[in-house]
Amino acid sequence: MSDVLLVERGASWLELTLNRPDKRNALSRALISELTETLRAAERDDAIRSVIIGGAGPAFSAGLDLKEVAQTTAEQAEHDASSLLTLFERIDNLQKPVIAVVHGPAVAGGAGLVSVCDLVLCGESGIIGYPEIKRGLVAAIVMTYLRRLVGERDAKYLLLTGENLPARRALEMKLCNEVVADEELWNRAREYAAMFAGYPPQALTNTKRLWNEIRSLDHAAAVAQARALNASMRLTAESREGIGKFFGGSGR
Repeated sequence: MSDVLLVERGASWLELTLNRPDKRNALSRALISELTETLRAAERDDAIRSVIIGGAGPAFSAGLDLKEVAQTTAEQAEHDASSLLTLFERIDNLQKPVIAVVHGPAVAGGAGLVSVCDLVLCGESGIIGYPEIKRGLVAAIVMTYLRRLVGERDAKYLLLTGENLPARRALEMKLCNEVVADEELWNRAREYAAMFAGYPPQALTNTKRLWNEIRSLDHAAAVAQARALNASMRLTAESREGIGKFFGGSGR
């Protein structure tokens, strides 16, 4: 593995740092590939309960590496689009929570990366935006994820204007969950990671799995699948232990 992605293990989580600070962590082919493979390995590692993604230097990520985009061939363009989609789907469908810590700009492809994370923590310096239209591009891959996050009216506004939103405005538009001081970002993310580590692992995994599965189903199919999981989870050792602790702790 090269040094474009820094990987560090926490107590029960993985910390991934985009490490191209001189390029504002532009998503190069190498970085996209390494991030995808690292997340794939994290999925298989039972000791890892969640993943935190941040950026080195003054930005989270300024988006795709435009030098690579400018020099691409038609065949390479297809490959690059597929690679980016694979990364987004890997994060979106990972059966472990993924937390983004955003300081400075997270724009274009960087905003796309943030949009598929489960929790997004912004520093006061954080900026989120989808300015592709200003560069003669279309924020095509992120469009479906963004519409799901903020609804059609706000999604069209963001995509058509290309406006970059400061952290507090991003919070209002539900592009992030919290705004904290920049120096507290990683510690706050680790607090969430420690919280997830304290939850029963099967319940955490199945919550993410069911969420991802029912999104594409109609209501009848979704509630049928939810009913089946509700019933099966009642019979697990995890749930029986958790319920036993509840009654023991409540004195009932």
